[in-house]
Amino acid sequence: MDAIENLKDLSESLKSQSIRETVSRHDLEDVLGQIAMLMSTGIDLPTLAESQTGTKNRPSDIRLQFCYKTLRNACVHCKNNQDIIISLPSILDIVFSTLEKFSQTTNEEEIKTVRCSVQLLGNLVAGHQLNQAKIFQKLLPNIRWLFDQTDELYVSYVCMLLHTCITGNNKHIVELQSSPEFCTVIKYVLDLLHTDPDHDHVRDRDSLPLEWALYLVQDVLSCGDIIESLMHTIGSAQRLTLLDIMLNALEDCDSAVDKLSLHNLVAISDDFKKSCHTILDLSQAAGLPLTEPMAALKELEILITTLANCSQSLKCLQQDTSLLKSCINLLHSVHSIGKEGEGQLGPDGFNAFSSVHKITKKTLASTTSSSNTADGVKRDLIRLVANLVYQHKDNQHLVREMAGIELILDHTSIDERNPYMTQWSVLAIRNLCEGNEENKTFISQLKHQGLANNSKTLTQYGVEADINKDGKVTVKGVPHHSRHCLPHHSTVPTDTAASTPTDTVAPVPTDTANSTPTDTVAPVPTAKDNMKGKGQ
Repeated sequence: MDAIENLKDLSESLKSQSIRETVSRHDLEDVLGQIAMLMSTGIDLPTLAESQTGTKNRPSDIRLQFCYKTLRNACVHCKNNQDIIISLPSILDIVFSTLEKFSQTTNEEEIKTVRCSVQLLGNLVAGHQLNQAKIFQKLLPNIRWLFDQTDELYVSYVCMLLHTCITGNNKHIVELQSSPEFCTVIKYVLDLLHTDPDHDHVRDRDSLPLEWALYLVQDVLSCGDIIESLMHTIGSAQRLTLLDIMLNALEDCDSAVDKLSLHNLVAISDDFKKSCHTILDLSQAAGLPLTEPMAALKELEILITTLANCSQSLKCLQQDTSLLKSCINLLHSVHSIGKEGEGQLGPDGFNAFSSVHKITKKTLASTTSSSNTADGVKRDLIRLVANLVYQHKDNQHLVREMAGIELILDHTSIDERNPYMTQWSVLAIRNLCEGNEENKTFISQLKHQGLANNSKTLTQYGVEADINKDGKVTVKGVPHHSRHCLPHHSTVPTDTAASTPTDTVAPVPTDTANSTPTDTVAPVPTAKDNMKGKGQ
């Protein structure tokens, strides 16, 4: 017991920086010698059965634990001790032997021992590139069983160790991705960070045991090409978690390319093109699995966020005309389904893609319900198109050839389910016309077809629209008794209050095609503007 007390005292004293700087190499060698003796002789160590049942704590368990605590504390913010400990004979072999021996344990003291062992490795590599290289090479062949432990805190420390070894080191990231056990490990980490489909989020990001797991996944996303291989090996829940982590990383940084490599972005784009049609399933009967549509919607948001923050990514995806075609085709389908369902009841009391122009008790309940996953999909498709055609003449022509201009013009009305869709449609038309005389001429040749079908919405707010004999739209006030009153306790749509009533009139002003887009319109919206995100 004297040996344990001495180790406790030494471990505690090494929490002081002044003591750490004066501790002798002899003392550190002595501690390692005690670890080597306990591991080699097996004195008083529990049997495997006792370890797995966690029924017995032995003095050697406590002694081994404090040996590792002592070495762990010794190298905190002390490069000299980091150098001494890493140079001790067989130090890494001994530590990994300890980790392997207790990898399946449920004994509380032994779990504390393996935690301290990994923390020792983590402190050895902190701010020390040479130690990072040495320990990373030791980690690679053992990476699979290092994660074979049910204790989340221990797994978090392993993620911390791996993150420290690979962050900012593309060579190490590529080596990790080339490991035959890499996909298995990432799937395990994604399970740890499991997304709850009912709440649409990754587990609490502020939870300390999970913080390092998030960092590790973000590390491997920033370099190399892993998305394509992962998407074919991970399950649906893991896929949603991976996409959520990408979104979190992109929203928290100013440079998208730092968080998502171009290879991985292209893989996301390719996967979206294959799966985007599943979004149409949201219009069908209740009870269908939503995993695939939700994944496609998250991929759409990733593409939008990345393009808005990275000109390099924009130029890359603008060359892929199949992505633009997929967006236009999907928008056509969504718009068609929505028009068929307007005024009809769906599984949530309304067709998932129907536009909501008029606030009633029924539509208010439907649009404020969090269960409508399709909210914002029209707006987001238009956002992506607006970016893909920006200063790209071939893409501008392609949209016109696919009847995309009139399609986007048909989305300039206010829609409670797609906040700011009007503004994004205007920006898309602006980008389609910039430097493109053919598109300007096409728009100028469009003819009035009458007022939009939501003209009653104007009456609710005390105005009405009409077309005079010259074909021009006029707006005038209406008597108070002629107005359609809003239901009691209803609210005005967010973007309705911010828009002029004339936004709801169908025809495009005749001078639109002849005007030159001004520099005051931001061509590519940033992720920080107020138009981004569902339900804003």
